[in-house]
Amino acid sequence: MEELHQMGGVPMGWKFALPKGDPKQGRQVFVKLECYACHAVQGESFPEQPGQVGPDLTGMGIHHPAAYFVETIINPNRIIVVGEGYTGSDGLSIMPNYNEDLTVAELVDLVAYLKSLTPKGGHSHTGH
Repeated sequence: MEELHQMGGVPMGWKFALPKGDPKQGRQVFVKLECYACHAVQGESFPEQPGQVGPDLTGMGIHHPAAYFVETIINPNRIIVVGEGYTGSDGLSIMPNYNEDLTVAELVDLVAYLKSLTPKGGHSHTGH
């Protein structure tokens, strides 16, 4: 145990890995949180069209690792992307913090849905 503590408390090569998650359930979380009100996803039909407040998420799954999506959902001010659709007049992210609104399982599934959004047709599952 002492050796483990000397290595920073984790085994050499250890890296947190998010569980796989269910993209279909994640789409339901996306709808529950009304993410579609700010984010477009081409090829998907949601109760209303987004006001394009936030970035278009179409094809976004290939551009970021799962951990990045987790952080933008639960700690949106960790990394500030400056620009329209990203920051408010206060310089902070306009993305709401969903810490109080999500279970861990919902977060994992939501990230699985976001990771499933690939350039070919906007998503890699039917989900409708």
